[in-house]
Amino acid sequence: MDSIELWLKFKEIFVDIVKYGFPSIAILLSILSFRDSRKANKIRDRLNELEEKLKRYAIEEKEKEREQASKACVDARIVNIAKNKYKLKVWNSGKATAYNVDYEIPPEYNGVIWRDKVPYEFLEPGKSFEEHVIVHMGTPRKFTITTTWEGEKGTKYSKEQILTV
Repeated sequence: MDSIELWLKFKEIFVDIVKYGFPSIAILLSILSFRDSRKANKIRDRLNELEEKLKRYAIEEKEKEREQASKACVDARIVNIAKNKYKLKVWNSGKATAYNVDYEIPPEYNGVIWRDKVPYEFLEPGKSFEEHVIVHMGTPRKFTITTTWEGEKGTKYSKEQILTV
């Protein structure tokens, strides 16, 4: 074989590589690139969903905080102030003023707690009032009490608790 035949053979092989090899490699690379971009898009979509959920959760939390900031919550406890001397302490543990604060106990315990100060016209956040509790041998050691109050807009609320002496 002389150099011209060798050159023609090399030229033929080179033309075939350029004609068929490079496009095949380009198609293979584009398929791999397409597959990788689809994976990346799926991951990005998942991240976007998670970000959206986190934003919704944060908004819900802020709405709950805002709602709690505009609500009153009236609690009651029996407090031992001295030996065999007790008082019912009613306070506003919320962050808004409670209006027309009252409490109810079962009728069979009416003689246990004096009702001097209720209905209490308004109870500011962190403020409280006390009622006298009479404890004797027949006094039950626990009973339920339901505190009731109104919000700023006149919405009525209530909370039931179990008190122990």
